[in-house]
Amino acid sequence: MNLGFNRSNYLPGIIAGTAVVATVLISQPVMAKTAREVARIAVPTTVQINNTLASDKGGSGVIIAKKGKIYTVLTANHVVINPNSEYVIVTSKKKEHKVTEVKGFQNNDSGPDLAVVMFESDEEYSVAPISNSDEAEIGSGVYISGYPLPAGVGSQEREYQFTNGQVTNVRSSNDQGYTMRYDAVTRRGMSGGPVFDVSGRVIGIHGQGDTVGRVQNEAGGRQEEVKTGFNSAIPINTFVGMMSQVGMEKSALKVDEKPAENADAEEVKPGEAQGWFGDFGKDIVKDVIQRGIRRILPF
Repeated sequence: MNLGFNRSNYLPGIIAGTAVVATVLISQPVMAKTAREVARIAVPTTVQINNTLASDKGGSGVIIAKKGKIYTVLTANHVVINPNSEYVIVTSKKKEHKVTEVKGFQNNDSGPDLAVVMFESDEEYSVAPISNSDEAEIGSGVYISGYPLPAGVGSQEREYQFTNGQVTNVRSSNDQGYTMRYDAVTRRGMSGGPVFDVSGRVIGIHGQGDTVGRVQNEAGGRQEEVKTGFNSAIPINTFVGMMSQVGMEKSALKVDEKPAENADAEEVKPGEAQGWFGDFGKDIVKDVIQRGIRRILPF
């Protein structure tokens, strides 16, 4: 699906009434960020989505828009599909916010597995930038951000996970919109979480992971699927092409249309990102407003 992102503009000009000169303006790629730099964007914009009636049915999401005190989170529809459940957003600041509205895009079993949910808050939260997912090709580096479900007995806290991967295939079509394939370490509960390119822009929504069976985890808790490492996401262009169905306009999004640099994602070891920023219970992004100038403190 094409959003209409233009990588070049063709500007013909007639010189002296005889010659036509074509000027091509080529957008320069956005330089790749380090894994830590991408995580600085991913951490404050990625949220947990918890089902108040079923603790094993939670997922993840990403903040993509803000209007006044209302925040919009993009996620997978299967994360919030039960109309009889109440859902709670938990942000990187460990603040809980009740979901006030759910708008799904999946009108049938094969339709795109996407939904947006809204929550209201006086807190200041970052909004994730998005980019043209058509730029993601085989070999493109990606990062996946989300909150896996607890695995151990008695464990209730969901710990943030940030992993690297690489696009392995881009299908022309597939059921539920899952056309972007990549290899990465993912777990249950990360469904609905964002897939970032190497420049820190959202290009997809994670929602499927190939499995080859189930085993009892080492902590003796619930059985875990054995994942192959191959996953699927719905490209962000699919959402942008449908967002008018839920009353959203592209102008509400933070869009960066420049192509990403052709680079691999840096390796991120399991749990490594948690050590980068210390206590995830504190504000991950510290917004300090002094003398009317907003700055971001290092962390």
